[in-house]
Amino acid sequence: MLIAAVLLSLPCAAQMERGATRLSRDTILIGDQIEWIIPLEMAPGEKFFLEDIDNPPAPGVEIIKPIQIDTVASNRKELKIEGRVILTSFDSGSYYLPPLIAMIEHAGGDVDTLYMDGPTLEVTTIPIDTATYVIKDIKGQIKYPVKFKEVLPWLLLALLLAALIYALVRFIKMRRENRTFLGRPIVKDPPHIVALRALDKIRKQKLWQNNKQKQFYTEVTDALRVYIADRYGIVALERPSKEMLADLKKQDIEEKLYENMEQLFSTADLVKFAKYEAGAEENEEVIPDAVRFVNATYMKEIDEEKEDK
Repeated sequence: MLIAAVLLSLPCAAQMERGATRLSRDTILIGDQIEWIIPLEMAPGEKFFLEDIDNPPAPGVEIIKPIQIDTVASNRKELKIEGRVILTSFDSGSYYLPPLIAMIEHAGGDVDTLYMDGPTLEVTTIPIDTATYVIKDIKGQIKYPVKFKEVLPWLLLALLLAALIYALVRFIKMRRENRTFLGRPIVKDPPHIVALRALDKIRKQKLWQNNKQKQFYTEVTDALRVYIADRYGIVALERPSKEMLADLKKQDIEEKLYENMEQLFSTADLVKFAKYEAGAEENEEVIPDAVRFVNATYMKEIDEEKEDK
C-alpha cells in the first residue's frame, strides 16, 4: 500500500536526478542508534508517494522513530528532501535493509516508479583480546564495616525501650505496695478528713442558693457514700439508698444520727429523681447534719480504739 509522505506543489517544472538510500555511518555497536536516510530530488510541481516501511524492516533491526521528512535545499529549479528513519539493533551481524519504492507524479500527470535499494547495516560488539583476557569468577557483595553512627540510633532506641519497661514494672510493683514510684509510702488521708474537706468545699460553692439543688444533694450524698464505704466497709457507691442505709443500720450508730442520714438521703432521692424542691430550712440543715454524722462516727471510732488499748 502506498501512502502520501510529502505533497509539494511549486510554480514551475523541471526534471531532476534521483538518489539511493544510505546510512548515516558505516557500523554501530549493539544498542546504538543510526539514521536510515532516504534522499529525493524533485522538480517543482511534482508529487511523490512513498511505500510503507514495515517494523521491523529486517529481522534483528528495530525502528525507534518512524520516517520524518525534512527539506535539505530548494530553489526555483529543484527541491532536495530527505526522509530519515532511526534504527537500532541488539545483536551483532550484517543486516540487509529492504528496498523502497517511491512513485513520482510529474506536473503533467505522468507517474514514474523509483526503486531504491536498501543499504547493509553492520552491527558490531566490543572486541575482546582473547590472548590476554582472563575469565574471573563473579565477586560477592562488598561488605563495609559497620560504623558507630549507624548503630547509635538503634542503641538509643534499645535503651529507651529498656527504660520504659523498667518504669512500667516498677510503677506496677509500687502501686501494689501502696508506694510512690520512688518507693515512699503513700499516705492516704483518713476517711473523715476526706469527707469533711469535701463537705466544706460543697458549702463554699453555695449550690442550692444558686438554684442547683440537684447538684448540691448529689455531691453531698456522694461524699457521705465514700465516707461510709471507707469507714464501715459497706458497698455504698452506686447502690440504692435504701440498700445502703439497711447495711448502715446494722452498724453501731446512734439512732438520732441514723434517722438524720435516712432523712437526708430520702430528701436527696426526691430532689434527684422526683423533681422535688426542698425548702431553705431543709437545705440549710444538710451540711451540718452530714458534718455531725462524720464527726460523731469518727469520735466513736477513736473511743473504741482507746477502750481496746
